[in-house]
Amino acid sequence: MSEGILFSALAGVGLAALYSVAAYFLGRIAMRSSRQTFMMIVMGGMVARLFVALIILTLILVFAPIHKVAFLLGFFVVFMVGLTLEIVTLHRQQQAVSRKEQSTA
Repeated sequence: MSEGILFSALAGVGLAALYSVAAYFLGRIAMRSSRQTFMMIVMGGMVARLFVALIILTLILVFAPIHKVAFLLGFFVVFMVGLTLEIVTLHRQQQAVSRKEQSTA
C-alpha cells in the first residue's frame, strides 16, 4: 500500500475519530441537563459537528493532495462506527436515568 493512500485513510480516520470524541463529550454534558436542554444540546451539537465536519471535508478534498477515495472511506467507516456508538451510549444513559427516576417515584 502506498504511503499516500495510508496517510489519506489515516487522516480520514482521525477526522472521524475527533467527530466521535466530540459527540461523546457533548452527550456526557447533555446527560447532566434537563430533558429539554438535553435535546437542545444533542441536536444542536449534532448540527454544529456535521457543519464543521462538512467544511473540513470539503476543504481537504479541494485543497489537500490526498487520495480522495482512501480519505473518504477511512472517514465514513469510522464515522458510522462512532455514530452507532453515540446512539447506543445515549440510549443506555437515557434508560439508566429513566429507571432511576422511576425508582425514586
